[in-house]
Amino acid sequence: MHASIRRYRLVKGTPDLVQEKATAIFLPKICTLEGFLSYSVVVTGLGDDGLPGIVTISVFEHEAQAKASSKMAADWAKQMSDFFALDKVGEESGRIVSHEGPRSRS
Repeated sequence: MHASIRRYRLVKGTPDLVQEKATAIFLPKICTLEGFLSYSVVVTGLGDDGLPGIVTISVFEHEAQAKASSKMAADWAKQMSDFFALDKVGEESGRIVSHEGPRSRS
């Protein structure tokens, strides 16, 4: 498994609006990509500049798939400029070396 982690400052709009649009519009698109495993939006609170932080985590089976999701995310963020604006402050991707998920209950 590989993850792409993108960090943003929210310079226009609200975290709730980002979450709403991500759930309604972006998630249905990203989950159609080959190798998709999960997508999360994390609101990190206010930074030193007083702006909310947003972190997104996309998890895919392979590295190339995780990296490809970043272009999709950038394009989507531009399309949402009437609703909110994100200032990208960092991005990392890498192999997930430890993971525990939900277990089925019998």
